[in-house]
Amino acid sequence: MICPDQLNYIARVGVIALLSLMVALPVHLGARELPGVEGFAPAEGPFQPQWDSLSQFTIPEWFQDAKLGIFIHWGVYSVPAHTNEWYPRNMYQKGSRAFKYHRETHGSQDTFGYKDFIPRFTASKWDPKAWAALFEASGAKYVVPVAEHHDGFPMYDCSYTEWDARQMGPKRDIVGELFAACRDRGLKVGVSSHRAFNWEYYARDDAFDTSDPEYFGLYGSPPNQPWPDKPFLDDWLGRTVELARKYRPDIVWFDFYFGNPEFEAYRRLFAADYYNHGKRWNKDVLIQYKYDALPVGAGVLDIERGKLADIRWRFWQTDTSVDYRSWCYIRNPEYKPANLIVDDLIDIVSKNGSLLLNIGPRPDGTIPEGQQQILRELGQWLKANGQAIYGTRPWVKYGEGPTGTAEGAHQERKNKGGTAQDFRFTRKGDVLYAICLDWPEREFAIHSLGRRASTAANLKICDVRLIGHGGSLVWKQDGDALRIDRPAQRPGKHAYVLKISTDGLAQQVAAFRQTLKPDSTIYCDPAMCVRHGDGFRVRDGRIDYWRSRDAVSWNVPIERAGAYDVFAVQAFSGAPGRYRVTIAGQELMADVTDTGGWGKYEAASVGRVRITSAGTYTLTMQPLSEPKWNSVNLEHLELRPVAE
Repeated sequence: MICPDQLNYIARVGVIALLSLMVALPVHLGARELPGVEGFAPAEGPFQPQWDSLSQFTIPEWFQDAKLGIFIHWGVYSVPAHTNEWYPRNMYQKGSRAFKYHRETHGSQDTFGYKDFIPRFTASKWDPKAWAALFEASGAKYVVPVAEHHDGFPMYDCSYTEWDARQMGPKRDIVGELFAACRDRGLKVGVSSHRAFNWEYYARDDAFDTSDPEYFGLYGSPPNQPWPDKPFLDDWLGRTVELARKYRPDIVWFDFYFGNPEFEAYRRLFAADYYNHGKRWNKDVLIQYKYDALPVGAGVLDIERGKLADIRWRFWQTDTSVDYRSWCYIRNPEYKPANLIVDDLIDIVSKNGSLLLNIGPRPDGTIPEGQQQILRELGQWLKANGQAIYGTRPWVKYGEGPTGTAEGAHQERKNKGGTAQDFRFTRKGDVLYAICLDWPEREFAIHSLGRRASTAANLKICDVRLIGHGGSLVWKQDGDALRIDRPAQRPGKHAYVLKISTDGLAQQVAAFRQTLKPDSTIYCDPAMCVRHGDGFRVRDGRIDYWRSRDAVSWNVPIERAGAYDVFAVQAFSGAPGRYRVTIAGQELMADVTDTGGWGKYEAASVGRVRITSAGTYTLTMQPLSEPKWNSVNLEHLELRPVAE
């Protein structure tokens, strides 16, 4: 997955990749012209190969309900079992640890190349039905095997090359057989494609077998330019379309190089063809992508080995491995504790995401016991507590507690497991699940549900239960927190789920979600406000009769960072007044001016704020004076995104 080459790629194309999403081909980047595509027409259907059409894609409900998938890195790179799945590339990098190891262990790269590992990739003990049973026991709802990694060896029956698992090595259609076994158990299935980086994956040298034309079917022809040429791109499109049409996956996942600018037209063509075929198959399918490979709305964002710090209101995914060191099988793994994986799953789900958890089987098709134990332990927790995960949606706040998140890809070693003060929230209807990430010494104390908390406004707590504990609980709600006495016995090994029945949660969330408009404008409706003071009224869609000691606030979800112009739609008659709006540590002052009547509403600019990261923020409005008996009639506040 990640390596120095990928980091170089991100730095090299990060800017132009984003720019390329906004333009149609051909595009010139200096002397470089992006390739065109001829002779391929996507399947007919509602989606056209244009981003404005593809951005009408809707994330399937089944995927938003599933929450957990299994990723599988299994291929020829599992045979050397050294360092990680980038061994095929690194064994040809002079001076690298893998280069030296290969020569000492297997011989020189001209006499024993990567191709010579293929006969050792036997799958002699592989039982796809046993795999599917294990994945079901893990609590996963979808399974995504690697269909083709950067090494250029497809794990399926590929008509574009003889160098595939159906014709060499195990001589079995790995993807086809695994799909059948998983579908028999009701699991959704997907494929991952890492083919795009094959263009520059292997080093070439006269002393390497990678320079021998006899093996170009595996290694690819030596690149004739720094970026993929048209024959390679056409071959990529052909392989990817064939993979999707032949196996009809529910998911197609793409690795990083797919976002390179020269793939732009090909991305659009494939997406239109796949989404339209999904309609023909009567399947709700999806594409998963990294970084800026697709515009927001055209697929599902995937973050490799990392998480988000707050809720992202468009559903997303983390992909990571049970092993810190590698995605494929290696002889010296560094497995993560099951408790940490449980905590990660909970944290991701609370932020409106899903976890795609990777395993790496041995070349004979067996799954190491350490990996199996992690999956079974995760499954045991989900069997007991799955109601707080499956089919849930985020609350207005993802959680509370001292343990934060280092946001972004490849940050996972910076993130730690939670404490007894850390809670993560999910919800269904009027039920709020508060998941405590460790066992407290005395009590569960949820400060987000204290009577004075804005997140508890207009909520009535009716009942509190601890999943797995058969008895009743003693609880009380004071101004600072909802406090629940801890039972004497733990109901399990990992995180602990409090099921909180409420009156008003569904209505609160529905009102909160209404702030999200299609154009990213955030709409703060008086009916949704949290009241601070008792001198004003909320009636007939407006706020009136308030005084300077009163204030109103909203918890607003902001999906993207950037600048926002704040507007107040207000009515006023009389001497001018003044009020203050605060959000994200920024303070705006605005004058109330005469609109010509208490019932004549006009939009007035309050000012501009800059939001540095997506998340949920508290926006507060407070009068600073009381001209006569009233400061303003407020219909609503708006935050309008500014194009910069």
